[in-house]
Amino acid sequence: TGKDSLQVGTEGRWNRLRLEYNSKPQSLFTYSFDASIGGYYEEGTRINISNEMGYRFQPYVSLSSNISYNNIKLPEPWNTTEFWLIGSKVDITFTNKLFFATLFQYNEQSRNFNLNSRFQWRYKPASDLFLVFTNNQLLDPLSGNIWSLTLKLTYWFNP
Repeated sequence: TGKDSLQVGTEGRWNRLRLEYNSKPQSLFTYSFDASIGGYYEEGTRINISNEMGYRFQPYVSLSSNISYNNIKLPEPWNTTEFWLIGSKVDITFTNKLFFATLFQYNEQSRNFNLNSRFQWRYKPASDLFLVFTNNQLLDPLSGNIWSLTLKLTYWFNP
């Protein structure tokens, strides 16, 4: 970016005031609100406001969405930046052994769309097979598309 970086080994300490409210997680409709203001690195300030809402269609589907606003003010050469993070998530339970989850997120600061989908098969207790697809789409036309497909196996050794 052409701007100075923090030196290796430096520490940043600051204070922050935070207000958070969460609804009961047992409810079908859930929500949360979070707001904070405080210092940020050297002589900077950060304001963050975020909200999350969700709904469960018992016992198979859970939907949620979140939004977060950040305003960061730093001295020269960094100046001020503000950006939004917006996302949604779907969790589906097919059986007590088959699950699917997908997360979609947009990051305004990096101009990036991210999709992460995970299929999970629990073939034994604490033992799972995961198939995960990740796709990062940068809005800069020269950056293109970054994706991966990952297969992960976990097994619980219990002699």
